[in-house]
Amino acid sequence: MIFHQLLNEEAGCLSYLLGCARTGEALVIDPGRDRLDEYVRLARRKGVRIVGVIDTHTHADHVSGHRDLAALVGAPVYLHRAARAAFDHEPLEDGRELRLGDVVVQVLHTPGHTPDSICLLVTDRARGAAPWFVLTGDTLFVGDVGRPDLGGAAAAGDLYESLRRVLLALDDSVEVYPAHGAGSLCGRAMSSKTMSTIGFERRFNPALRIERREEFVAWLMAGLPPKPPSFETIVAKNRGLLPLVSAKPRPWSAREVAEAVRTGALVVDVRDPAAFGEGHVPGALNVWIESPQFADRVGWFVPAGAPVILVAAGPSDLERALASLARVGVDPVVGFLERGMVDWRSEGLPLETVPQLTVYALAEWLEERRDVVVVDVREPFEWREGHIEGALHLPMLEAVRRAAELPPDRPKAVLCAGGLRSSTVISALKRLGIGGWYNVTGGMTAWVKAGYPVRR
Repeated sequence: MIFHQLLNEEAGCLSYLLGCARTGEALVIDPGRDRLDEYVRLARRKGVRIVGVIDTHTHADHVSGHRDLAALVGAPVYLHRAARAAFDHEPLEDGRELRLGDVVVQVLHTPGHTPDSICLLVTDRARGAAPWFVLTGDTLFVGDVGRPDLGGAAAAGDLYESLRRVLLALDDSVEVYPAHGAGSLCGRAMSSKTMSTIGFERRFNPALRIERREEFVAWLMAGLPPKPPSFETIVAKNRGLLPLVSAKPRPWSAREVAEAVRTGALVVDVRDPAAFGEGHVPGALNVWIESPQFADRVGWFVPAGAPVILVAAGPSDLERALASLARVGVDPVVGFLERGMVDWRSEGLPLETVPQLTVYALAEWLEERRDVVVVDVREPFEWREGHIEGALHLPMLEAVRRAAELPPDRPKAVLCAGGLRSSTVISALKRLGIGGWYNVTGGMTAWVKAGYPVRR
């Protein structure tokens, strides 16, 4: 058997190539739209041809590459019939077996995360008759389970039944390979490990240690992170209800960008926070291309339908940004600022800045009791592990919705773990007309390393 896991570290997405060396046939499971060439090259290196493409469910965090890859290699797309996809595909049902020589892939319908969620139980008959591993999609993660917010409490109940009836019925030795890992928006506390076993999850996964259905539903529904605004659009694209669009941006002059901004375009500046802070296009959103979850963060803050113009440090960053944004359905990228901020400055157009503040300076300000509000934009679990006394907790994904909680007329020092999310939040809130910002470089990591006190 040929088995290869492919990790997209930026998004926490996991894809798989599974096949039989004897027959030269392979399946690709949960392909990303921005990795098509990688799957084809891998299949070529392994000496197999891709004969089918499977999605374990209708993804809501990224635009799938299932149709693009299937068209590229001339293979069918397999989906559970509950996906109700509007394009040609091969419908799957519970219990169906797909055979690739000695490899048998059994479809296990596990509704909960989505109505069409499936797991794929894999047996290598050349190795033995017992199942070897299961591809769990977004039903079971390492250390977590899929979020049910697409279907609410009813979906959480379905997930409980699927976990108990299907996955926990498997032998403890069966290996677990999920569709997402740490860094994905599809769970809450996923491990950075990319595989596990049924036995390990049975023992250590908090969700699987809850015996009663009612307690499981209450636990799973409590404290769900906000649902990204692009979820519905991405689902519609993956079901074929909205067209797949590839951005075809062109270079824009500084004057063209300035005029486009006046008429509703959004500038997304993918430079690092320090460069952004030194000078940027007024109203620009800052998400550094090297940020974890880069595309997801952009997709969260870009208004629906707004034309997007990119500002980058160089051509390679532009290419990476375009590929990543296409994966999350941010299609209306109409252009990029030619020659970057050099062109903008040479035209004498207005600049905005964000002062960068070290943790040492912030500590001095607090000791001197200067008028400054510390705003912590990390996730709740990070906040609980330790935060600055008196800080206002405003998680990044809730910042715009809760902007009214900020004092508009006081200086605000914003920090996260390292200074990336804080710059993004500042840029998003500046677009609302709120001023008085300082970005704390190094964030809580630098604060703790410097030995300053934290409250837990």
